[in-house]
Amino acid sequence: MKKISLLLITSIFVISCSQSNVQESQETPIVEYVWHSAGPDFNAENLAKIINEWNAIITDSGMNMLGANILSPAESNEGFDFIWVMMWPSQEARDAAWASWAENFEPQWLKDSESIFTYSADGVFGWAPTTVRQPSVMNSTGQGISDYSFCTFNEGHDQSSLDRFVDAHNVFMDSFESTDGATGYWAATLTPFFEPPEDNPFDYMWFNGFTNDAERAAGWEAYNNAPHADGYAAMSTCTDPAVFDSRVIYMPAS
Repeated sequence: MKKISLLLITSIFVISCSQSNVQESQETPIVEYVWHSAGPDFNAENLAKIINEWNAIITDSGMNMLGANILSPAESNEGFDFIWVMMWPSQEARDAAWASWAENFEPQWLKDSESIFTYSADGVFGWAPTTVRQPSVMNSTGQGISDYSFCTFNEGHDQSSLDRFVDAHNVFMDSFESTDGATGYWAATLTPFFEPPEDNPFDYMWFNGFTNDAERAAGWEAYNNAPHADGYAAMSTCTDPAVFDSRVIYMPAS
């Protein structure tokens, strides 16, 4: 597959977001990735304090959020140190929350966190998710492994080709789990709410989620030997997966 560094991935997002505003969508759920850089006082204890403060803000203000987590890259890079991910039920909920945040909470938040980490509105990127597969065993640990690839349709292929691959992929996973047992694997495709840059175009992003490294290794080994993997390579050109440790930091009360 076409290789790309995490730094270049970051550059793609920065360029893309600067070229186009977020598209209006009142019904589509949104996954938002916010790039963060660690400061001189960044450590696990200080990050936990800030996360607790943030959770209190989200809960007490009544912001309509589906959940949040933090992604830490498996390979260090110069573009960011971690990514704060937020999941919204709609564009309307997202816009209302950000407006309330800017008016009521952001000034104090910036003071509290300035030596721990920094972020910029230029590093906020929204995507529309489409579920490919739900896990057959729910991961209740609050931690996992995620990987992401940017993909471009090859000539003669489009969303209908991807839909057919998703069907084949789920048939493969059903067969795999019938012999190897249920897994925490889940997957989605994400469509950007912005125009990708002309010099680094892509059509969608493919996401894989795993319970742990062992599950990821076993899953990728099985997939690479699966017949439908060649069909995916013929359909799309994708970057090598960027791998992250994922940790849940917020879930709304049920």
